[in-house]
Amino acid sequence: MKQPVILILTMLLSVFIPVVCYAQTTVEFGYDNSGNRITRTVISLKSAGIQPGSSDSEQDNELLEDQIGLQETRIYPNPTKGLLRVDFPNLASHEANIRVFDSHGKLIVQQAVAGSTEVDLSIYPPGFYIMTIHVGQDKKEWKIIKE
Repeated sequence: MKQPVILILTMLLSVFIPVVCYAQTTVEFGYDNSGNRITRTVISLKSAGIQPGSSDSEQDNELLEDQIGLQETRIYPNPTKGLLRVDFPNLASHEANIRVFDSHGKLIVQQAVAGSTEVDLSIYPPGFYIMTIHVGQDKKEWKIIKE
């Protein structure tokens, strides 16, 4: 009787564990001035981890580039040893806000940016962090690795 139960549990775990491990997406909604939802966007969390076959010198020069709305964004280095640089080359009319959350969802860093800044994670332990950047009404999230 125990063997069929163990077999069923093993099959269920082999199906659900990979699904949970690879589900790294969030959903973002856009609203009009009346509060009506007008858009739904599925966002994959970005990470610039170590690629197989890459050397340390390549990793130090690698930067993560992305768009937040129409705003170009550069984040580097990721993984970081403590100081993470965030650049907005053409930030003109909007102010950007950066928030960093630890693995438990606790807000650990919050700062306003008007062009280029460094986010200091050196006092926090190694691990995974989620960085959210808001530029005007637009928002993006990245997975940050601290070594």
